[in-house]
Amino acid sequence: MNYTYFLGRILVSLIFIWGGVQKLLNIGAFAKLLADLNVFVPDEITPYLGSIPKYEALAWLLAGLELACGLMVLLGLAARWGALVLAVFMASTIIYIHRFWEMTGAEYALHQTAALKNLSTLGALLMIVAVGSSPRYFDRRPPP
Repeated sequence: MNYTYFLGRILVSLIFIWGGVQKLLNIGAFAKLLADLNVFVPDEITPYLGSIPKYEALAWLLAGLELACGLMVLLGLAARWGALVLAVFMASTIIYIHRFWEMTGAEYALHQTAALKNLSTLGALLMIVAVGSSPRYFDRRPPP
């Protein structure tokens, strides 16, 4: 059971590690996507960003979080916290990016499938939040 859970944890984390790296390598495109989707970023934060546009700052933050939390889940280092952050990330992705309920035709089918896959990944992340890394890794807790 522990080996199966460990393999599942590795497989779940890979999508976030890969996605985070890809976003970091093309931060401009990710920032443009966030701006095009009109993701809410309060204007009050802009004085703290210096010369960085707010959507670029958000893109750096989200890509970094995705990569860091994916590594946390992979390594079993505070895997519950990493999985919880990624679960919020997945839910936000469904709400802000895969808005299939506003689409029709092929676009509807494509985004509905992507949203359902993200929902399944969200379920796997919630299992990691519930169980942690497993008894053999860093998230040890005393037996009940």
